[in-house]
Amino acid sequence: MAILGIDIAPGGLFAYAVVDNDVVVEKGTASARDLASVFKKYRIQKLALDNLGELFQYGRSVIRLLGKLPYDVNVVEVTRVGEGYVRTEDLVRQHLGVVKGRLDPQETAIYLAMLAGRGVGTPVKLFEEETVVLVYRRISTTPGGMSRNRYMRNISHRIRDIAARIEAKLKEAKLDYDLFLKEESGEVTSAKFIVYASKEVVRRYVKTMRSIDVAVSIYSAPAKKGGVPTHGRYLIVGVDPGIVTGVAVLTLDGEVLDTLARRGFSRGDVLRYVHQWGVPVVVATDVADPPEYVKRLASMCGAVLYVPSRDLTSEEKAEVLEKVGWRAKTTHERDALAAAFKAYQDYKPKFEKIEKEFGGILKPDQLEYARALVAKGYSIAQAVSEALKRREEKETKVIYVTVEKPCGSRDEALTARIKALEYENMELQKELEKLRREYAQLKRAFEDAKWRDMKYRELQNRIEALTAALTQKEDEINALKNLFLEILKAFGTRYKLLHLSETVECRGGEVVGTVCRNTETVDDAVARKTLGVPLRLVAKLQLGEYYVIDIDALKRLTDEIKRRIEERREIDLRKIVEQYRRGLV
Repeated sequence: MAILGIDIAPGGLFAYAVVDNDVVVEKGTASARDLASVFKKYRIQKLALDNLGELFQYGRSVIRLLGKLPYDVNVVEVTRVGEGYVRTEDLVRQHLGVVKGRLDPQETAIYLAMLAGRGVGTPVKLFEEETVVLVYRRISTTPGGMSRNRYMRNISHRIRDIAARIEAKLKEAKLDYDLFLKEESGEVTSAKFIVYASKEVVRRYVKTMRSIDVAVSIYSAPAKKGGVPTHGRYLIVGVDPGIVTGVAVLTLDGEVLDTLARRGFSRGDVLRYVHQWGVPVVVATDVADPPEYVKRLASMCGAVLYVPSRDLTSEEKAEVLEKVGWRAKTTHERDALAAAFKAYQDYKPKFEKIEKEFGGILKPDQLEYARALVAKGYSIAQAVSEALKRREEKETKVIYVTVEKPCGSRDEALTARIKALEYENMELQKELEKLRREYAQLKRAFEDAKWRDMKYRELQNRIEALTAALTQKEDEINALKNLFLEILKAFGTRYKLLHLSETVECRGGEVVGTVCRNTETVDDAVARKTLGVPLRLVAKLQLGEYYVIDIDALKRLTDEIKRRIEERREIDLRKIVEQYRRGLV
């Protein structure tokens, strides 16, 4: 596997070296544009560099190049070992046994590729597991004129048509995606798909395109911060999707942490934004018929989808803002905040019940965890039980009990624990009964599937038999075609057409050239003492009441019958003479 090592060189260029099995196959300096040909020439799948920060600072063009390549490239920061960094010169001495004072860019590129080939360094993430498919116009429509509007409409229709075909491909491939349309004066000027799959997968179904007026570009989305939650708290997230998407983040106590509205806000971007506050357990919308965007977002992060029983009115949303004392900058933020707060209000009684009944035995983090489980559909008893198990797994408890000091609080805690476990047991019994019913249904479905599979195999065998028969018939047809062509070519010289009425029932004594219907073999003709030839032996093809007669075969068989009849007469004459002689004696 060819590995490319690069290092920043003077003049905005890059020193590069392509190494395959520790052999330098190419090296030099090049611009980012020229590096593209190197990637394609050797199909580089691993890029080695010494400092990721330098690449982001001086090599943005290389990052864009990597994003647009038709395949994925693994990037290795060679000098990053564990949590710290080691100089390239030290790594070269340690792993390659080469002592160098200070490496120039060209040497650095060579040794980086060699070290990466030995597994030195740490893989880094340059791109999200997201791919951007952008359909955009290539030429401006700003100049005036009577035909400008018509021209804009044509381009808009082209973009919509191409976007529709791409969307059909993504649905057929069952790839998850977000679609954002950009409009100007009511006309679509671009369509942007955020596909939640690697670039290499997306390119199997969607191809780049470049025409005079419209283009399709495919590239990896650059990595962004916020991929992993930085806090352990649980959140309620309100979302108002659209061309501009609004997001609101609340704690399970109803505290508003932040609101934001952004154009083209993909679900991946929403989650990265939310993760700086914590883990979403509820995703809420303000309409009774939830948008597909919100459904997919909840499924994507494993959260519960909250939907109000009816659409929230503008007055209700304004009341929410007044109640929480939050100033939303846009209506999208307001709608998202109203959705999140409505969800909080519906969950609030259960949250308060948990705190009231079990606040004495649960620590703050356990109480938070129990609330999150209730929001996800657990019963209060199940949620508390799981929270208590979590404490037991994390803690080693040492309890000192004196005879003089009563342990009433301990008894109360145990009583509450027993109560929760009894309730959980009851719920589990119900769940077990439900699972038994589902098992019975699945068993019946399995038996039905086996029966259908048997029928399928029977049909498959029948198809195979019919296919074999069809192949045989096709061979026969081909043979007949060849025969027919042979007859056509020799018709009038070797073959002639004979009607059924021109054949006879031979009794004996027929003339040469007669065709007999009632004889099968030459022996039959000789026995009947007829010079007629059996029809079966001279007919090459039957077409209704007509027969194609082989004249050569007719002559050959006539001669054979005549010869055998004469031989038979000679034998009979000898027999008569012998009998006569014996009579004289």
